Amino acid sequence: MKDFYQKTVALDPEQSTGKLKVSKLCELINSHPYKDEIYKTFKIEEIKDEIICIDFIDLIFNKVKYYNENYKRYSIFSQIKDIDFFEEEKLIDGDIQRDYIFNFEEYVDIDEVKNNLKTIAIYDSKNTFLDGYEMTKYANKLFKIRESGLARINIQHFKEKAKTNSKVNKHKSYRLVEYENTVYLRGITSINRYFEYGVDFSFVVSMLVLHQNMKKEVGLEYVIKSAVLNESKLDLIVSEKLLKDAGAFGKVSTAIKISTNDLGQGSLSFSNILNVGKVEKGFFIYRRKYSDIENNIERISHTSKPETVFPIFNNLEGVLNTSQAFIDELNEIKAIKTPDELRVKILAKIKSPKSSLKDISKLSDIFKRKIDNEISSFAKLLNMCEKAEELEIEYDLKDKLRYIISDIILYGG
Repeated sequence: MKDFYQKTVALDPEQSTGKLKVSKLCELINSHPYKDEIYKTFKIEEIKDEIICIDFIDLIFNKVKYYNENYKRYSIFSQIKDIDFFEEEKLIDGDIQRDYIFNFEEYVDIDEVKNNLKTIAIYDSKNTFLDGYEMTKYANKLFKIRESGLARINIQHFKEKAKTNSKVNKHKSYRLVEYENTVYLRGITSINRYFEYGVDFSFVVSMLVLHQNMKKEVGLEYVIKSAVLNESKLDLIVSEKLLKDAGAFGKVSTAIKISTNDLGQGSLSFSNILNVGKVEKGFFIYRRKYSDIENNIERISHTSKPETVFPIFNNLEGVLNTSQAFIDELNEIKAIKTPDELRVKILAKIKSPKSSLKDISKLSDIFKRKIDNEISSFAKLLNMCEKAEELEIEYDLKDKLRYIISDIILYGG
């Protein structure tokens, strides 16, 4: 459904001041369950009048605010015995649209028992539900061959069984989003072991972390290089403006990838990466976790309690600041690998029969041209990677491409 696709934010410098007051930023979490913890951790009352200067921060703020105001997110609780699940067909503009429906015959909204709420399954909620019966593959096959009635008979069997069997009658939290007067089921989680670290939370906290770091490191400046989001998922790349020399790779700058997936077993993560090339364009190299000593990735599970999560935000040194060791590693790569060897490996990964990138001809074309192995030719490989980064393709595919390029350049694939 297009209303729930992750959308790329256009980073237009003419539309951005690159500034946002701390108090304005915190409007996004006015009704968030962890507002008090955020205020305490970052001492918001002391800094509320400070201005955060990060290029394009105001544009991302406006987009997150839009999702907060137009997509109402909340959770209900229900038991299997009270849930009817089925496929529904309807005709829209001459085309048949098939939706998977969860009808909650009885549920609890906060502390009030309610009845008959019809929701449409989105994201992976259908499969999460079917996984509980270990019948996902079977049921989806029935849906595919237009035998949804048979799938419903199987699911009804378990629903009836749940009325007398407590092991079958599982009690879960159902995460909903209401958009344009329609309610959608976006995820299914445990009742008391799932904590809300969603898009608004992640954006606010990450901008406050970067603001703290800029105050600590005088002269440090940031620019948001990439932003893709919807009401449940956020992916940001924020780069330092200061360029450092990386030998054959030219100029590089430290960057931070910030991601959150507020669905199912998703997580909030902060990763130290590199922006290679230019401040305006360039491409990104993703690192594997370097070592136990140098922690360049911080992942926070949605099952982690707030009291264990908030101290992490004041201890992200390994993520925020690239060590010289990583830049030295890049300098050594050219000496041990030829650019054409790397190009061939990237092309092979892209064109693999199992690759989700194999049908993007513009991408394959970029890496088709053979590179001679003279010293100066390493720049040609970097130019190919930069052109690949500029392609307008679905975000998940672009992220896979970044991982492929990074893994081959850094670790030989």
